[in-house]
Amino acid sequence: MQHLERYLVELDSGQSGAVSRVALGLCIPPVFRALSGDVDRIWIDLALFLALLIGLRVIPAVLRKLLPFSTEAKQIWSDRRQIAKLHDSYQWQKLFWVGLGLWPYAVAGGGLRTGEWVLTAICLIGGGAGLLIWRRINAAPPAPQLKAQVLAKS
Repeated sequence: MQHLERYLVELDSGQSGAVSRVALGLCIPPVFRALSGDVDRIWIDLALFLALLIGLRVIPAVLRKLLPFSTEAKQIWSDRRQIAKLHDSYQWQKLFWVGLGLWPYAVAGGGLRTGEWVLTAICLIGGGAGLLIWRRINAAPPAPQLKAQVLAKS
């Protein structure tokens, strides 16, 4: 597996996945404010968030079809999609980290607008519940990870 593939596979799992989702959450308020013309409407933020979630689902699917990824990377992604189909909590837990990325705006930077508060609550409460449920059921094997290469000692 090439370096770029390894990076993309790891971007969606473990600590790397959490960090990337927190970073996504940090980007949401300024981007949504720019797209909405700085209008504070709950439905606008919810529509933009729904569009973001759809984009996070569709864009990787298109890229998987168009780009020549290795069999190993495709299999890892396929295994993760199967886990997600079986367990909603696997997907919901990801929202928790997005909510953590939104949270700093609640205490700094002028605070959150009403719609952003709603998104933060949905992400933290729904995502937190998903995280707890996912950890409690410890569904099947954990999300597929890259196989660590063990260096033999001489």
